Amino acid sequence: MNTIQVGIIYVGMRHYGHNVTEAVIMQLRNEITLDEAIAELEHGSRALLMVRHGERPHIDHEDPTFGESLPLTDAGYAMSVAFGERLRAFAGDVQFMSSPLRRTRMTAAGIAEGMGVPDAPIPTDGLLGNSSFYFSDQQAVFELFRDGLFFDKIFAYFKAGRQIGFHPLGPATDRLEEWCLSYFTARLGIFTTHDLYNGAFLHARGVKTDFNESNWIRFLDSAAIFIRPDGTRSYALVRAGLSDRAVGVDA
Repeated sequence: MNTIQVGIIYVGMRHYGHNVTEAVIMQLRNEITLDEAIAELEHGSRALLMVRHGERPHIDHEDPTFGESLPLTDAGYAMSVAFGERLRAFAGDVQFMSSPLRRTRMTAAGIAEGMGVPDAPIPTDGLLGNSSFYFSDQQAVFELFRDGLFFDKIFAYFKAGRQIGFHPLGPATDRLEEWCLSYFTARLGIFTTHDLYNGAFLHARGVKTDFNESNWIRFLDSAAIFIRPDGTRSYALVRAGLSDRAVGVDA
């Protein structure tokens, strides 16, 4: 198979690299709703959701930490709780992990609250944050973005697969997936992270290769990996439908 036209990609457990082989295209949308993701869980799949954090204030372009200390807005925390409420049926077999940034930790806490497991452990790892598999040089990435042209630079990276300050897109995505799945042991995984990494993952996996500013990942949208009972694996962009914003708001 040489091209991916539409759908969710199902691949065997033995191969899930950037150059997907032994793949079968299922005639489903590459963007699905949270309800459709829940249905996949109800039919026996395991699901790892790499969830973009909830609504946050704008990031200062002069901040080399990319807003490490920024909290969620009140609306951002409320949408995190609402997201968790919709997944409450899986509270008995859920696993959390978060980027160390404040907004992602708050998002995970809000989701856990909504699921009815407010005391669930939420370990953090920089590989979901500023030590991302995609970054080869965080300072270089900061300098690339400080002019405010985030989308221009990111879409150029997606298109070329390479960019100053970044590791090559395909191998970085392979490493991210392998690392995530090495930790994922539950029926449902909630790994809170950031839109840049979600977009990179989905583009590299062929799920969403037409990103632009109007269809970018919204707050609480997810890059999802589904693992079916027969071991096949699928990828999708899960639209939570809880926000129509792609960027921060005035605090």
